[in-house]
This record gives sequence, C-alpha cells and structure tokens, in this order.
Amino acid sequence: MDPYDQALLEHTLRWCNYGGGDEHIFPEFGLTPEMFYRRVLTVVDTRSELEFPAKQYLRAYCSEKVTSTASRRRTHPFGL
Repeated sequence: MDPYDQALLEHTLRWCNYGGGDEHIFPEFGLTPEMFYRRVLTVVDTRSELEFPAKQYLRAYCSEKVTSTASRRRTHPFGL
C-alpha cells in the first residue's frame, strides 16, 4: 500500500470515534469527505492487510459517511 493510502486509513481510524474529522479531510488530502470515504472503501477492499473485523467496521463506517454526505449534498446543494 502506498503512503497516501496508508495515511487515508490512519486518518479514518484516528478520527472515526470522534465523528470523522471531516473538516480536516480537504486541507490534508485534497478530497471532499464523500470522495475521501469512497477512496477509503476502495483501499479497505483492495489494498489493506487489516484484520477482518477492522475491515468490516471500516466498510460500515465509510458507507454510512458516504451516504450521509451524499444526502446532505442533495438536501443542501451549496453545503449549507
């Protein structure tokens, strides 16, 4: 796994118990939260050596974050 993908996973694992730290995602990674969590899902499914329970947790967590950011965008198209 490359250092960027490793940093994505580390950020997610560090912040998942505190709401995700979404306000830090764009400045640190240059991605919107939705893009970030989609990328983490891809990393978890294809490139990580995480234990199965951690993969399950991250899949559920990131899927929820993608759903909530997408629904918030539909509700408030300008991020209000």
